[in-house]
Amino acid sequence: MALNLTIDQGNTAAKLALWEGDGLVDIAVEPILTPEVVRGFVARYGVVDNVMYCSVVCRGDKLLRDIREMASGRVMRLKSDMPLPVKIDYGSPGTLGADRIAAAVGARTVYPDTDLLVVDAGTAVTYDAVTADGRFIGGNIAPGMRMRLDALHRYTARLPQVEVPREIKYDRFLGYDTASAMILGAVYGIVGAISYYHAHLPKGTKVVMTGGWAKELSGLCDFDVAVDPNLVSKGLNRILLYNEDK
Repeated sequence: MALNLTIDQGNTAAKLALWEGDGLVDIAVEPILTPEVVRGFVARYGVVDNVMYCSVVCRGDKLLRDIREMASGRVMRLKSDMPLPVKIDYGSPGTLGADRIAAAVGARTVYPDTDLLVVDAGTAVTYDAVTADGRFIGGNIAPGMRMRLDALHRYTARLPQVEVPREIKYDRFLGYDTASAMILGAVYGIVGAISYYHAHLPKGTKVVMTGGWAKELSGLCDFDVAVDPNLVSKGLNRILLYNEDK
């Protein structure tokens, strides 16, 4: 069976995953993505067959040229106009982030025939809706935790620079000092948005979260939320398999 590689290059880190069919073989998160990092990741498995790449930070042309030397098959960059297992009902599909497409496909792969709200809580937070019949109907983009706290400090005269906490205390929703007020304001701004979108989507919509803050934020919602840290990678692999014979 073919050994495929997916690369999800985000704002703060890159996730590399190796797949045999739908089965995850290995996965790694790297702060800096270079050809040497990719080569080291795949070295113990030999030559990979096919590669699917997506990035929110650059086109990655040079990286893809170098990766082509490591792959025996096709090396592709995810684009909205390539064959996809979801239909993109978006006014400007060319501007739709590849990571949002991949997360939507990943969620539909895990939860087929289900109305979905896909939330990626990373540097930015995206909220995207996918219908049960596989249509990406749109979504919203908002600042993530770090951006919210940085903006409060930068655009006010007296609010301090507050570090993002490593974990969120669940025992309160109102701050007891300025720092906690800022942190909980950022936290519940995101949680409140998730609840709002969930309430306005069809009854029975499944919420699926990924991204660095998914685990912490999902626990504050008052409805069931599925957390999948590898959602984008799963979507990239599904798109890669979908394009095998195309």
